[in-house]
Amino acid sequence: MHHVVLDDLNLAYDDEGAGHPLLLLHGFTGTARSHLGDLIDYLKRNWRVIAPDLRGYGASRPPFRDFPPDFYQRDADDMIRLLEHLNPGPVVVLGFSDGAESALLLAATRPDLVCGVVAWGVAGVISAPMAAAAQQWLPVSAWDASRASWRDEIIANHGADQLAPLIEGWAAAAQAIYAAGGNICYDQADRIACPVLLLNGDGEVNNLATDFFRLAERIAHCRATIIAASGHGIQFDQPAQLRDLIRTFLEEELCLN
Repeated sequence: MHHVVLDDLNLAYDDEGAGHPLLLLHGFTGTARSHLGDLIDYLKRNWRVIAPDLRGYGASRPPFRDFPPDFYQRDADDMIRLLEHLNPGPVVVLGFSDGAESALLLAATRPDLVCGVVAWGVAGVISAPMAAAAQQWLPVSAWDASRASWRDEIIANHGADQLAPLIEGWAAAAQAIYAAGGNICYDQADRIACPVLLLNGDGEVNNLATDFFRLAERIAHCRATIIAASGHGIQFDQPAQLRDLIRTFLEEELCLN
């Protein structure tokens, strides 16, 4: 991985392949490789893939990850700084989960830097069920076997000492965002000028379908699709379909062959 320090920002990132630049953003408790590794390896055959560990995650430490209520916008602003440093030209941003929300915020904040977005596991808001579900993660000390795989993933990527801070931090931020009205990127989405592909699995629980389609309607050039037989992580549940949808979007919608 490459490393860059930009004032207080310490970022590690993959930069592989050649062609039109793609920026890939992972989700909560993940890293570029743990959430998007197979997709990185697929896309780098035809395009330049820039895939950071977001601030405080994985190799982008110190400092450790924290979750102020504006962390989605902070991640988007971090990506602005990275893109200004790398100067790759307008990128297509592909984001999963928290990375999907920040991908849309990046496109809304700096439309000059973004020529397309693919976002999955996304809703634009913290719903009441999402805020409530995050509170059910607490206390982390009471986690049982049903969360063993998630616990093991967090420890492998970030260390055992970060398990509780990550979970508690996100749950507190979700509660604060919900209490303030719930907006993540819905309010800003009408500023997005580029084509957008939104995807959610039909097994999504807390990213509500009503919020997903409401977000899509707020974006001028947007196609929204529900993926059958998939939960939150479409890249894990339906990887071939996700690859095909991304390739079609890049080649036919954006003409990036």
